[in-house]
Amino acid sequence: MNDIIVSKVNEAYIKLECERSTAQEISDHFTFYVPGHQFTPAFRNRLWDGKIRLLDQRSNMLYYGLIPYLQKFCDDREYKIYFEPDVQLTENFSIKEAVDFISTLGLPFNPRNYQVDAFVHAIRNKRTLLLSPTASGKSLILYLILRFVQTQCKKGLL
Repeated sequence: MNDIIVSKVNEAYIKLECERSTAQEISDHFTFYVPGHQFTPAFRNRLWDGKIRLLDQRSNMLYYGLIPYLQKFCDDREYKIYFEPDVQLTENFSIKEAVDFISTLGLPFNPRNYQVDAFVHAIRNKRTLLLSPTASGKSLILYLILRFVQTQCKKGLL
C-alpha cells in the first residue's frame, strides 16, 4: 500500500508519513548531483558522494515548496496522497485578478508579462523563488506582492 500522508511542520518543511520503501523511492526522486561535485575536496577524499537529497529520510521532512512535484510524483506512480488540513495548497488567483489589482495601484507604467506571471505564481503558491537578471524588475514584483498581502491581511512592509 503506497499511501502518503503529508502534514505541515513549519513554513519551510512538510513531513511525510509512508512506508520506508516509499520514502526511499521519494528520496531517490528528489536527489541530484551538485554541478562540479567531482572537483570538491569532500568528493575527492570520499567524504561525500556529490549528491543533494531534498528528503531527509531520518525525519521524512521535505521542503514545503516541493508539494506540486510530490503530487506529480504520486500521480505518475498512482500513489495515494493525503494532506492534513493545515497543509495549504495553491490558491485560485487568475491573471485577470492580478491585472485588475495592479490597475488599482496607479502605477505610471504597465508591468511586463513575466512580472505579472511571477506575481501570480507567488500569490497562488504563497511562496516563490525569483531568479531573474539584473534590471528585470524584481523590486516591482516584490512591491506587487507586498501590496497584495497588505490588502488581504493588513500586514506587510511598505
